[in-house]
Amino acid sequence: MEYKFRPADGDARHLIVVFSGFNAPNGYHFAGRSLNDLRANILWIRDHFDEHYSYYMCRNMSFDIEFSVLNLIERTLAGLGLTRDQASLLGVSKGGSAALYYGLKHGFRNILTVVPQFLVGDYVRDRPVTGRYMMGDDMPQQHIDALNGAITELLKAYGAQGHNVYLFTSEADEQYPIEISPHLNLFWNCANFNLIRTDSPMVRQHGEVSGYNLPIICGVLAALTDGAQPRIGFLENGDQSVDEGGRRHFLGELRRSEALLAVLHKQDIRGNHLQLSGHAFIPGDAGYGPTQSVKQLVLESGSRVIELPLASAEAKYTYSRYYDRYACDYPDAGFEPEQKAGIPMTGIPGGSYELSIRITSPAEGIDRRTPLVAQRPFDLRRPVGGVEVCLVGDEQGVRLLRRPIVGHLSSETAFSVENSWQKERVFHVEGVFFVHGLEAAERAHSSYYLVLRNARATYSYRLGISRKPGAVRGHVRRGDFGNYEFGYFATSGYKGIDLKNAAAGEYEVLISMSRGGSLFSAAAGTVTLG
Repeated sequence: MEYKFRPADGDARHLIVVFSGFNAPNGYHFAGRSLNDLRANILWIRDHFDEHYSYYMCRNMSFDIEFSVLNLIERTLAGLGLTRDQASLLGVSKGGSAALYYGLKHGFRNILTVVPQFLVGDYVRDRPVTGRYMMGDDMPQQHIDALNGAITELLKAYGAQGHNVYLFTSEADEQYPIEISPHLNLFWNCANFNLIRTDSPMVRQHGEVSGYNLPIICGVLAALTDGAQPRIGFLENGDQSVDEGGRRHFLGELRRSEALLAVLHKQDIRGNHLQLSGHAFIPGDAGYGPTQSVKQLVLESGSRVIELPLASAEAKYTYSRYYDRYACDYPDAGFEPEQKAGIPMTGIPGGSYELSIRITSPAEGIDRRTPLVAQRPFDLRRPVGGVEVCLVGDEQGVRLLRRPIVGHLSSETAFSVENSWQKERVFHVEGVFFVHGLEAAERAHSSYYLVLRNARATYSYRLGISRKPGAVRGHVRRGDFGNYEFGYFATSGYKGIDLKNAAAGEYEVLISMSRGGSLFSAAAGTVTLG
């Protein structure tokens, strides 16, 4: 069973158990920063059994998964010295169903369920991969009926008596008429049943309810952690009232302003190609239907400006992600390379380039350019033959750097080849490489490359980083108290690099270390390839 655990902050005597929905990031919901401010212990459990989803219930109608998950929760509670009354179960969609199921069946008092499915059998029947795993290949009706009743029969019998239930939903959820509305009356005997129903232009489908209600969810969990039992009752949050005249005027003025947005969401360097995708669009509403825009990636270095074509791409949830007084759809706001391989860097001279996005809308006479910024900070460095390509970005901007893969040997460099070997075309090298004054206290402190160079060609390969304090210690100068214990390079897994693509011949071997704006290199002998 796969799970993650975060201990409590301070003296918080509570456990939050998080069940995931379908397609949760890396298998876990609420596992990013969303619950960071809560002081409770948190146990995230992944619904991943035999490479399948199970609703944390069963496989082929055998409920051994349920009892394994329950055993994990009970062991965690016991290890913390807590009872089931000191736990809160939280889940979204499939995870919301699990929170209800475990809470009602196994006596966990606090249940926070977001857009759950009540008719689990019907739902997984329409998702046959999951349905066959849970109910058997034939998915017989009696098994469908049994899973449909897994939650509803518990509610019919007890009405959630003795529980604190917080159900988050929205009529905008396409599942609401089938999964939610017909079952609300089943909570007839729950003295603290709380229904939070969202009515907002920022929530238009199933997957948006949890994000919109995250502040309330965290507030309820914080209160439960401290022993309080919030009584919300029925709350309809959000605001659907829209002044259409005001909306048209605002979005029209926004369109006519100089506003332009460009945010990078995904980035990679693959060979001699850039993989860049994100959102770039002209905010506001032209007022006369969809308009066609042309997008370009602009690389600028001093007086040199290079423009490369981009393709528009579908973008989801833009009406909520970029909400500005009024919701507005930008369905083609995405951008991506025109070719699957990426944006070719062939012909781009060496240098440092600031990246921006240019968008033109000929029908509107709009031609604007704005710096490209990153959704989250990143620092990518890759060797490409005789060149190092660096792509670095944050909320201030994105920069591309192309420079020779061989840098300079600083007088502050500590370098030593500790071991190397060659078996036909497989070559291994490892050793110490750091620069005094630039600490190597963590694995990601720098990037290391193996470089083979002769008069005809240059080949370069990425190297790994190891923590070797014993090997490094002898190279640290007296009086230098910096931490350099990760200043050790090696081929991945110490298994060597297959040089099958390199031409036959004798090569000078160099090791390069890239960090920040600097690139250091040191000679490491020669190698002959037959």
